[in-house]
Amino acid sequence: MPRQDTSTEAEIEIRALRHQSNAAIARHDVAAAIAMMRDDVRIISSHGSFIEGLPAMAQAFGEIFADAKFVTYIREPESIEVGGATAAEIGRWDGRWQDSVVRGRYLARWQHSDIGWRVAAELYIPLLTDRE
Repeated sequence: MPRQDTSTEAEIEIRALRHQSNAAIARHDVAAAIAMMRDDVRIISSHGSFIEGLPAMAQAFGEIFADAKFVTYIREPESIEVGGATAAEIGRWDGRWQDSVVRGRYLARWQHSDIGWRVAAELYIPLLTDRE
């Protein structure tokens, strides 16, 4: 049975993992970007596409990082609510390219296991696109 963190411990760990993921994406490091995800992760991208599983997410990041104009994604958690071995993270995100920025909201579902907290699912909602 996975150990149960207190809400404060879980929030600190999840925020640290999110920061590590943001840094990995800024470096265009696929392996580090997916390290905080479960093998069976499910993502609904800002374009509405469904990405299922770690190999598919690694491929998606690889394709995004190959875009010469892509700069980074930044996810900023606003709240993290913990219930047992599940946590809900809600926040704002930016997708940055050299000539545009997409901004919106996201929701992430985290699951705790014997290897710690990992993303089980994410949903990204684009709300604004700025072209430069």
